[in-house]
Amino acid sequence: MNPDPKKNSLPPFAPALPALALLTTVFLANFLARTMFGPLLLPISEHLGRSLAASANLFVCLAGGYSVSVLCAGFVSQRLGHKGTIVASVAGIGIGLLGLAGSDSFTSFSIWITLMGIGAGLYMPSGVVTITEITPSAYWGQAFSIHELAPNLAFIAAPFISELFLGFLGYPALFRLLGVACLILAVVYARRGPRTVRPGMAPVLGNIKTIVTRPAFWIMALLFVLAVGVEMGIYNLVPAFLVMEKGTTREMANIILGCSRTASLVFLPTTGWIIRRIGYRRTLAICLLGTGLTTFLAGYGPLWWTVTMLTLQPIFVVCFFPVGFAVLALVCPKATGDLSVSLTVTCTSIIGAGLIPAVLAWSGERFSFALSFSLFGAALFAASLIAILKLRIPES
Repeated sequence: MNPDPKKNSLPPFAPALPALALLTTVFLANFLARTMFGPLLLPISEHLGRSLAASANLFVCLAGGYSVSVLCAGFVSQRLGHKGTIVASVAGIGIGLLGLAGSDSFTSFSIWITLMGIGAGLYMPSGVVTITEITPSAYWGQAFSIHELAPNLAFIAAPFISELFLGFLGYPALFRLLGVACLILAVVYARRGPRTVRPGMAPVLGNIKTIVTRPAFWIMALLFVLAVGVEMGIYNLVPAFLVMEKGTTREMANIILGCSRTASLVFLPTTGWIIRRIGYRRTLAICLLGTGLTTFLAGYGPLWWTVTMLTLQPIFVVCFFPVGFAVLALVCPKATGDLSVSLTVTCTSIIGAGLIPAVLAWSGERFSFALSFSLFGAALFAASLIAILKLRIPES
């Protein structure tokens, strides 16, 4: 049998792996710094003397800084280049974490977490552009699958690391250690990180109009908001839900949270393979409809049922992001890649990672987390189904 000439003509994927591994490490530090606050929400609330709903406003501060930064990242990358922007991002996260380690008041905590969010927000647009430059387009699905290992490792590690430090040194020591690690990583990326040819694109009106006039962009932005609402919003509130409504201890809640994310690591690397066989639309449908259904079902039932749904849910939601970023790159002009990511992540950060957790925390305290999760899951299922049916995806 003759080999497929089209397959043989594809550029090799292996040369991109070292640079992709370094990018994934940077993304891991970025995400770990932001996911720590879910497992630490209860002790931080006690330390600051605030209610759970009031402390959840820290997510809004983090998301606000992140959103402003990611929207303006084009101004930075236009001047520093994408490599310099990534270095500035991870260094900014490190400085913010060191500031948080010395914060004893809600005001100080809010300021430093906002500044940390500003540092974190610089990464994603430049990171996505770097991936699409160092990786052949036929392998974007696989490349983003590798890159998405970072947030999933962070989701697994954050609860266990948090409990380890809470039991011995306290969370300020954790912030100090992670802050120093980020500063070291900034130096490593400055020396070893890949350079890109494509310059950053500033978010001027003409460039923004090119993107926002495309209906497909808004559909993808909605899907990202819903996915991040589950990935960050539900994740950050699971410990409070398990402690307040399921009767577990804080330690057990964080163990359940970390263990529930392990299965997603097994399935995430297969996302690129699935995309190549069933296409983008079907992969989007499986990921988002499965996420909505498991979120809806996680609210009620005995503890074992809730844990089962919380284990299945991440499998669906984490597999969305590789296909989501690949489709976003297809529906927007190639020259606007970093700006389209900036606009999308701005929406997801403000709404998905900021407002949704705050609203869920408020409704959870006043009504119940079970009801909040179920209503959000039902809304996610319905909105995703309608959006995917209307989405037009050009062929790669």
